[in-house]
Amino acid sequence: MKPLNPEIKLEVLISAYGAEGLRRIARLPHPQVEGVHYLVSWQPAGADVTDIPDELVVRDDFDLTVTETVGSACNRNNAIEHSTGPLLMISDDDLSYTGEQLQGVIAYFDSYKKCDLACFRYHCAEAPRHYPDKPFPLRKPVKGYYTVEFELVVRRRLLETGVRYNEWFGVNQEFIAGEGDVFLHDLLHRGANGWYVPFAICTHHGNTTSDRMGDKAEFIRVKGAVFLHTHPLTWRPRMWMHAWRARNTFPGGSRAYRRAWMTGVADARRLKVFSCRQ
Repeated sequence: MKPLNPEIKLEVLISAYGAEGLRRIARLPHPQVEGVHYLVSWQPAGADVTDIPDELVVRDDFDLTVTETVGSACNRNNAIEHSTGPLLMISDDDLSYTGEQLQGVIAYFDSYKKCDLACFRYHCAEAPRHYPDKPFPLRKPVKGYYTVEFELVVRRRLLETGVRYNEWFGVNQEFIAGEGDVFLHDLLHRGANGWYVPFAICTHHGNTTSDRMGDKAEFIRVKGAVFLHTHPLTWRPRMWMHAWRARNTFPGGSRAYRRAWMTGVADARRLKVFSCRQ
């Protein structure tokens, strides 16, 4: 990781893919706020690396780092390695922000010095989401709560322990999603003090991966691999519970659901994706 920049309070780490990824960032609101810096980690995917929208070039609160890696987890890790802010917000190229939202994140962490990381809320008109009304520690989540990757803000000091995204997970990886779940688990596993905060920090444009693929076998395979890591002692009864709930909605019913889940477990073990437990 690079040295801290004392002029930055919050750094927004934006993962972008292909030429359209940069164009999306340029089109969406990213307000100029004192103490806020945007770092774009870009996988060109064959695009001309000199073809950068003017909207990003002219702003001194934007920086761009190019990586020829493949996969969203690799992209996020590249952003972390090039970060210089004390607070790091995980972001994508299809998110927009307001000044009040970004200032609210800074104010929260200024008020709660012992909080190492926080998961906030986001807005999405296409797929509205119900959130708990009150804060709670992430080690004791309320029933039905789950996190989405770009809700996360983490203090840089946590990442100096070496925790990074598991590069088996995420878009264009062996497992097409789940990198945020594994990353958050590994941070909490290291003893991080994490909280859910009922405050919206961004707007997401379009559906998330789970919204688009939640009823597909490939996505349930991801859940099998993730739960093997995050719930090593109880993943099997959790699988039965999830399969029972999906018996009337998942193609093929609960048996097909369990089969997809078990495929993820078997593949994670075979590939040894958690052989270096963080």
